[in-house]
Amino acid sequence: MKNGIHLSYNELRKVNPEAAREAIIQILDSAGDNVSEAARLLNTTRKTIYKAIKKKFLGNLSDESRAPKNVHNKTPAVIEDKIIELKGKSRFGPKRIKKLLLEEYGIKMSKDTIRNVIRRNRHKLKLKRHKPHKRGKREFVDWYSARPFEVVQADLKHIVDQKALSMEQINHIHANNLPKYQWSALDVNSRFKLIAYSSEKTWNNGLTWYLWVISYLRSHGVTAKIVFTVDNGEEFGGKSWMKVKELRKLIAGFNCKLIQNRKGHCEDNAHVERSHRTDDDEFYIPRILEAKNKQEFYQEALNYIYYYNNVREHSSLNDKTPFQYLKKQLREVDDNIKVVPPIFLDDVSVELGPWSGYNVLAQNLTETVQMNC
Repeated sequence: MKNGIHLSYNELRKVNPEAAREAIIQILDSAGDNVSEAARLLNTTRKTIYKAIKKKFLGNLSDESRAPKNVHNKTPAVIEDKIIELKGKSRFGPKRIKKLLLEEYGIKMSKDTIRNVIRRNRHKLKLKRHKPHKRGKREFVDWYSARPFEVVQADLKHIVDQKALSMEQINHIHANNLPKYQWSALDVNSRFKLIAYSSEKTWNNGLTWYLWVISYLRSHGVTAKIVFTVDNGEEFGGKSWMKVKELRKLIAGFNCKLIQNRKGHCEDNAHVERSHRTDDDEFYIPRILEAKNKQEFYQEALNYIYYYNNVREHSSLNDKTPFQYLKKQLREVDDNIKVVPPIFLDDVSVELGPWSGYNVLAQNLTETVQMNC
């Protein structure tokens, strides 16, 4: 050290604070208890040296908590106990605990304070940690051997797509308050398609769409077990395994099944995804400016889906229309199925009442079918 080799206290502290203070004590001894010399050799301040001496005297060289020892506005222990009790009973978050605290004890407190209290006392909570639902591999779906409506691909299309429509067309949709989302259900066997519209993509609209498709097909002679394949959008259940589980239980009563596609694999719904391009090319791009209000939009959509199912020949169907191909495969299907009325899901969801979906409807499956027919 006398030859100019200096240590850096800050560098030593990064490695181990306790070892850095021990180095201060040793260098201080070698410097003859000269505080200024020790500070110079370690490239630090005399205050740091005195602090190390004090901690050595107290018998603890490690860092101490910087939390204040006396908190003047700390929440009383009695109130903290009540918060922890409510948290343990309800498992609610700070916002709902705030409401409970006011209703049960008349104590008014901010949700931020409640959150801090829970964090400080989390060691007192004996809550079982939620184990994430383990999702198994996606079940194999055999498109090519499926009979009519045994596999139905459902999807949601954002109509206001800047890659497909011009800014004039997009502004026209917004200015005239036209629907912004198209809901599609397509049979992979015949390419027969059902559509609906909404201004919002919500779970309620998703439930309404499932039930409307099921009731429409069942009321027109489709008796096969329907397997719906859908993506992981929240409107179709998404990441909520509880919603998906209850939804599967609900539609099972209609002899239907739900299979979620793999994340990031749009090819799992290839047929309905491809049909969206046809929707843009043959409906929205050439016709959207003709619709000045919802009624005119509905008429345009009705004409288009009739054209798609009954007039437009598909090369994948040996140049037959979807209805022609469907009728050849499923002779007993009702001919009236070919006139598919597009529906506005926002309106239907409201008319069904304030429902969360699966719990209410599962109580009476027969009435649900009749309601949606």
